[in-house]
Amino acid sequence: MEYIPQTQNAMLSLSNAVISGGTFTQHNGPSIVNINGATGGFELLRKEVATAAFHNSAQRLDPPKCHPNTREAVLQKIMAWIQTSEDRETWLMWLHGAAGAGKSAIAQSIAEICAKSKLAIASFFFFRTDPTRNSVRPLAATLAYQLALSLPVARDIIGQAVERDPLVFGLSFASQLESLIVEPLRQIGRLPHCSTSITSPFLIIIDGLDECDGRDVQTNIVHAISEALRDADLPILFLVASRPEQHLSMAFNLRKVTDILTRLALDDKYLPDEDIRLFLNDKFAEIKISHPFMHLIDSSWPAEDILYSLIEKSSGQFIYASVVMKFVSSPRHHPAQRLEVIQGIRPPRLDTPFAQLDALYVHIFSCVEDIQTASLVLSYSILGSTNQVDHIDEFLSLAKGDVEIALADLASVVATDSSRLKFLHASLPDFLLDPARSQEYYIDPPRRHADFAHRWFEHLKAGNYKVTHILAITWHLQAAAPTNELQLDLMRFVPRAEYFSGDSEGINEMSEFLSSVKALVRIRFID
Repeated sequence: MEYIPQTQNAMLSLSNAVISGGTFTQHNGPSIVNINGATGGFELLRKEVATAAFHNSAQRLDPPKCHPNTREAVLQKIMAWIQTSEDRETWLMWLHGAAGAGKSAIAQSIAEICAKSKLAIASFFFFRTDPTRNSVRPLAATLAYQLALSLPVARDIIGQAVERDPLVFGLSFASQLESLIVEPLRQIGRLPHCSTSITSPFLIIIDGLDECDGRDVQTNIVHAISEALRDADLPILFLVASRPEQHLSMAFNLRKVTDILTRLALDDKYLPDEDIRLFLNDKFAEIKISHPFMHLIDSSWPAEDILYSLIEKSSGQFIYASVVMKFVSSPRHHPAQRLEVIQGIRPPRLDTPFAQLDALYVHIFSCVEDIQTASLVLSYSILGSTNQVDHIDEFLSLAKGDVEIALADLASVVATDSSRLKFLHASLPDFLLDPARSQEYYIDPPRRHADFAHRWFEHLKAGNYKVTHILAITWHLQAAAPTNELQLDLMRFVPRAEYFSGDSEGINEMSEFLSSVKALVRIRFID
């Protein structure tokens, strides 16, 4: 039986009637009452929530957060931005940095600080390998659920929005953001008893945006946020943390975004090496007073030069130091011996010290569109000991700008501009030169040196003397694999003075030196 009420209170006044089947909802002005156990809007919302994405989720075992007394300047700057009460100019902050720079730890610490300070917040921590939080689908619902917890008056408003459109969770993120978060906040602001109760903006923290499935989806999230924030009176802030991937950099560079944006780059400005030194010192001290085998550890361990080496390898990125200390502090092993494995003095046993770091590198390289050119460029930079982009372009016969394009998908581990290439992780070359770690991305030095030596001879034949330095060919030949191509190059090569620049004495000396190298290598290759 279907009953259609004729007046506002018809259903509540109905008597002596039997109703079976169906879902009935009565609208009384701004409120909605569900009859006979129908699922309410807020209950529908709850079913769409990704609880693992909360900053305090039990499913996020030991989430990363800032080590005590580290990242203080960064945390202070973010909190100052959040707590600005007058003349606010920006409503969106983009926290970005290299892979493993500590963005998630900072986002986690900010969430905990705000929660402890009773600030209204919602958070979503994307994680690539967790199917419950690696897509955009649960994002809006998860944030809206936390909004309702932080501001109870929002619960009914959000629930009503879902009841009006139970299929809202299948709409675009922009539509869900508008229906479940933006419009409820507008309505709260218009309520007489609530207009002055929101003393600070509602903070939304989105961490690991680059780990959300789909680059276009990630970009659309940025666009949706910027559109939502066009309402200057909306009491809401967004803190978004991600790697500086090219598509995200482009999204954050749009005028409609930059007008409301504060950027915070985790670079050397914030002295990460000092924070990493503090972290390492504290962790080594903990090992010496709590480890089961602490009696086997020398009081002077580790030596200062070892500590310096670990800081240098970290390159300002906390992930390297964190991985090292997790490996060294294993309660089932001798810490000093584990550190020797890190140093390469002692071979690893069953477990590998850099498994977590290697997984990160493998994923980043798996996303590179032109892996062959990227690998070639990195190989020449590492084996040719050069970071000059113009020289790499010319030696590898690439067009101007090709180096930057080839490495665009590696922006989180390699920085490039029109003049220089810089490894953001000093440990990346170690990874690429170890076949057990890098696997399909392994740079084979003998083969690469042979290829570069061949290219040297080709440049020489073409009269391109600018990139044919004698020291370069000497280095490549000494380490090259004896390929047939290179053997022919050596057999056919006859040094001539016009091949080299400089005065006549210098030319003769270089020609004689190259001839001796040729003879030495010919014996090695042929005999």
